[in-house]
Amino acid sequence: GLTIGQLARELQTQEHRLRALINAKMRFRNFNDFLNQHRIAEARAQMADPALAGTPVLTIALNLGYGSIGPFNRAFKQATGLAPTQFRRRELGEAGDTQAAPTG
Repeated sequence: GLTIGQLARELQTQEHRLRALINAKMRFRNFNDFLNQHRIAEARAQMADPALAGTPVLTIALNLGYGSIGPFNRAFKQATGLAPTQFRRRELGEAGDTQAAPTG
């Protein structure tokens, strides 16, 4: 439930300045795009960490601010080309049905 207003207050800056930074300087479409990319990057790191191999995907999704598994799965697959469990198997070297991740 993080909002741009909350982040601006935390960073002690004005919301319109933060929005301009995210949109123009960092080249994200909007705050939600920025936040989603950050969440997916963190999810990728956690699912590739052998120490967290036993942590359910749902737990990772909820800890990163997703309200349920469905939106997380869709966002993750859109960003990586793989479902979260496929990505985890590939990263941890486990046997399973995986596809090649898109390049770029």
